[in-house]
Amino acid sequence: MGFSLVGASLISLLFQGSIPLEVLPQRLSLGLDSFPLLAIPLFIFAGTLMEAGGITKRLIQFAEALVGHIRGSLAHVTVVSNVFMSGVSGSGVADAAATGSALIPAMVKRGYGKGFASAILAASATVGPIIPPSIPMIIFGSFAGVSIGKLFLGGVIPGIIMSSSLMIISYFIAKKRNYEKRQRASLLVVFKAFLDAFWALLMPLIILVGIFTGFFTATESAVIAVIYSLIIGLFVYKDLKISELPRKILDAVLMTAAVGIIIAASAPFAWYMAFEQGPQQLLDFFQSITTSPTIILLFLMAILLVLGCFLDGTAIIIITTPVILPILMQFGIDPLHYGVILAINVMIGTITPPVGVIMYVATGIAKANIFEFTKEVMPFLLTLLVLLLTFMLVPGIVTFLPNLLMK
Repeated sequence: MGFSLVGASLISLLFQGSIPLEVLPQRLSLGLDSFPLLAIPLFIFAGTLMEAGGITKRLIQFAEALVGHIRGSLAHVTVVSNVFMSGVSGSGVADAAATGSALIPAMVKRGYGKGFASAILAASATVGPIIPPSIPMIIFGSFAGVSIGKLFLGGVIPGIIMSSSLMIISYFIAKKRNYEKRQRASLLVVFKAFLDAFWALLMPLIILVGIFTGFFTATESAVIAVIYSLIIGLFVYKDLKISELPRKILDAVLMTAAVGIIIAASAPFAWYMAFEQGPQQLLDFFQSITTSPTIILLFLMAILLVLGCFLDGTAIIIITTPVILPILMQFGIDPLHYGVILAINVMIGTITPPVGVIMYVATGIAKANIFEFTKEVMPFLLTLLVLLLTFMLVPGIVTFLPNLLMK
């Protein structure tokens, strides 16, 4: 994707003729010259540290103590585990890989089926970047000039609604198929599991409270997350070894590079589109169709859903944001509201064929084929689409917490 964007920009500059080619490397450099973007490698690094430090195992155990007694227990454990993990990494792919490697084999062993196991994992992993911290929201906020702290808070209620809805759908499927349920854990077992997972659960709370009280920015919160992860992994849980740190740093570098090359490469692409007045042409097109902000949002969400079937979510956010911002301003659409539903939209794209990244992670772990996955994921996908429409039509669901806590 990164090389495709650079290639498209280079060809456009060559055919345009009057723009010096020095613009390309200059814009590549400027694409990464952003303080808020520093949060991305730091949150990724924090996620790798927390996973290596035994966080995933403890969060899964706590989730099982909480919801393991419900029909289809491991499906609910998968959803709740991903909600907990969402407060650690900010990446749906990372959450899916971390929880899936432990939960999918267990689900298959207990008779859930490879297709269903991969589908519920993928669907629940979409919630990860909606509940803070969120890499898609960091990217959008840095490009759109929207408070990342407000975006984080805006994702809390939608994320809870999404995960609860997935659990409801899982329950009805499990009841119909007579999936297993386990004995209800005693309050003592739940309390012990909570104590074991306490330090992991505390991190997202520290991040949120610090941001909305103004004690630190979203980027600074990522530094806090790394320091916190190191302390908990090395000295509290003691599962993280100093000898593992070079490997974890390398993992974070590779994951950051995969995101960073798209961010850098999209900068000259977006600049050239602006030079050719692409945003203005798109704005004129929309104004010729309608003056309703709701209709405009429907158009944009439909376009983004189609793009999500073929493009990576990071690329979609970076390529479309400079083009769409003037439209949001012209039609009076709140960029905070748009940023959150954009994140939900691109996460839905990660579980849709043919280029759904989380879909491939989940099916790879489960060794399921895409047809099995697509059949099983449809109830969850339709649920997420209905919720996306609801959040779009009722902005208060997104804006209530940010307006309440960060006036």
